[in-house]
Amino acid sequence: MSPNNKKKNGVRAVFSALTAATIIAMGALIGCSDDSSSSEENSLDMSKVSIELAYTAAPRLDSIVLDCIGADTLHIVHDSKDSSFELDLFPHDRWVLSAKLYANGGLMQEGEVVTKIEAGSAVDVTIPLHAIVGFVYVEIPLGFGNPAGVASGSLSLTTDDTSYSYKMTMDGVNAVFASGMLPLGKTYEIKLLLKDSEGKTIYSLQDSFLLTEDSPVPEFTVKSIRSKVQLAISTADEVNKEFSLRLPGHFRYPSVGDIVVTEVFTAVNTKDSSQYEFVELYNGSLDTLSLEGCTVGTNSVASSSCAIVPGRINPGNILVLGELGERTPEAYRNTEKWKALGNTKGSIVLQCMGVILDTLYYADKPDSLHAEVIPAMGSSKYGQSSQLNIRKWQKRDKADSWCLSEPTPGKLDYCE
Repeated sequence: MSPNNKKKNGVRAVFSALTAATIIAMGALIGCSDDSSSSEENSLDMSKVSIELAYTAAPRLDSIVLDCIGADTLHIVHDSKDSSFELDLFPHDRWVLSAKLYANGGLMQEGEVVTKIEAGSAVDVTIPLHAIVGFVYVEIPLGFGNPAGVASGSLSLTTDDTSYSYKMTMDGVNAVFASGMLPLGKTYEIKLLLKDSEGKTIYSLQDSFLLTEDSPVPEFTVKSIRSKVQLAISTADEVNKEFSLRLPGHFRYPSVGDIVVTEVFTAVNTKDSSQYEFVELYNGSLDTLSLEGCTVGTNSVASSSCAIVPGRINPGNILVLGELGERTPEAYRNTEKWKALGNTKGSIVLQCMGVILDTLYYADKPDSLHAEVIPAMGSSKYGQSSQLNIRKWQKRDKADSWCLSEPTPGKLDYCE
């Protein structure tokens, strides 16, 4: 999860890509812009106001609504895809700033502060949001090609007086369960089942949790469902009672199709000290893969490529390989050396133990040798990365499986 980045005249909201079934609490910064006309004279000095919302990140965030009532009345809706806004307010002794967070179609959190704003000032205001309902979201990695054969699933939540049930949806390489809004202050018994095409249970999870204002979005982790194991036993009360056993995934060397390149950032804006070249890899298998003898380079010659430092990559995890330098976060300097990437065109080759696992050719336009190219530079030229739509991983050699947008290292975001 990216840290909060506070700016004097605006605030940026950063939301995490969900890892396998993990929701991480965060405080994010967000601002807003005036979308209504002022009721006072424009000759008054305006004040710059940065609004910080302290809240628990929710899956499937819809929007954040900010109402500002004082010398004027403003109603601002912040789309979760927007990055930053600037808010100018007229001076007033009493501004009431109310914020509401909507996720999965419902109101989840809200908060309010009252503040005085003086002419010509630059004000930072924090609005703590408190949860009014809870939410359960479970994302399960199925792996490339769904090798476990998951075809259906169910999620049930039970309290002392109420039961809820939800169906599974398939989202690219993941299975997803999403609840409706749930009352806080109750203990829930959770039961999750995954079944194959014949209706046999291949994975089960049972647990309990307490939904509170401090923990409105509980955390569930499903790391691997690779192994199918079923036992049939006979007892005095039941015949052919079925048990589902969860076994850890294997540790092995990767094969073709296990690891793919999901993002490449080559056209770095050198005037922006926060930007750096990187290649992002994703383990789409359900096993922990050894990276011993693995390299990334601009051609198939392993000796001139860059050795990958980490010894392994877990299932469903992302590994960022960034250029070596102060610009690059230390967690992303995962090669022994770095070979500069071409801005407008070039190749990326990932290989392990002499076997090429993935390769791509990026360019700003097709040429006589490459009818299909991964887009390398957009209309804004510098500052955009090439991003793979993970749902189209099998057609990643096609241009329309990729797009250009603001870099998102370490996240499977896609600029649709």
